[in-house]
Amino acid sequence: MAKVVMCHGIGYTYKHRDDMHSDWYKALRTGMIDTGFEPVEETGVAAVYYGNCFRSAGSKGAVGLDELAAIPNYGPVDLSADLELELLRAFAENTDSGQAGTKGAVQGLLRRLERSKLLGDVPAKAIIWMIKQVHRYLTEDALRDAVLARWDGVVTPDTRIVVAHSLGSVVAYDALSAHPEWEIDTLITLGSPLGLGAVSSRLRPPLVPGQEAKWPGVRRWINIAALEDPVALVKELAPLFGKEVEDMPVRNGRFAMHSVSRYLTTAEAAKGIADGLGSA
Repeated sequence: MAKVVMCHGIGYTYKHRDDMHSDWYKALRTGMIDTGFEPVEETGVAAVYYGNCFRSAGSKGAVGLDELAAIPNYGPVDLSADLELELLRAFAENTDSGQAGTKGAVQGLLRRLERSKLLGDVPAKAIIWMIKQVHRYLTEDALRDAVLARWDGVVTPDTRIVVAHSLGSVVAYDALSAHPEWEIDTLITLGSPLGLGAVSSRLRPPLVPGQEAKWPGVRRWINIAALEDPVALVKELAPLFGKEVEDMPVRNGRFAMHSVSRYLTTAEAAKGIADGLGSA
């Protein structure tokens, strides 16, 4: 049974569990070998795959980044919800200090994001699509419940470690908080947006300023954030979720700053996984 459970972020709408498992395991194994640790066997790793939960009929958001040409022709007018604008402002924080409230302001922020490559080499419509997928998870209860249901049967009494990337770290926090009976040793979050107020205020349970955050039912929490990664805009989660969070900065390089493969091949991730497996 799986000792390591992995949870993906956005961009897997038209990919599949086997694709994710293969790609992630290859990077995980490479990172452990390169760092001098005995790699976990492939049969000891399982994936929480929820990408196709976003493929609801008739939804404009039901396409994946791997099929860029199929993404609807989104424009600034399609970002209108308060949460969407809040997320856009957060991601564009390093390139613009203005307020996104009008079509012109939104368009300006999107153009700055495109030019800066902060979210990779993707056009504005893909940036909008990413923001809308986060928005859907945080606001659509039926979708969120369907995503969280994908954990059923994946986590077993043998599971020691949960590794979660990007939006997957939000999903993992929700799932682990809802299941204190799971005996998970280590949570490793990679490129996490959990520090963004737009996200943390909508967790299950939500993070309330001035109140102690709920610990997600694990012995150890390692948070790895690349200094260049704008999705992990808040690099340190310890001030928000408790001093027990071990915040570890890394560098992924400018052109792969949010890449899960880059994160999985860091020494910090490899050691965290090896330590968690050794604690059994």
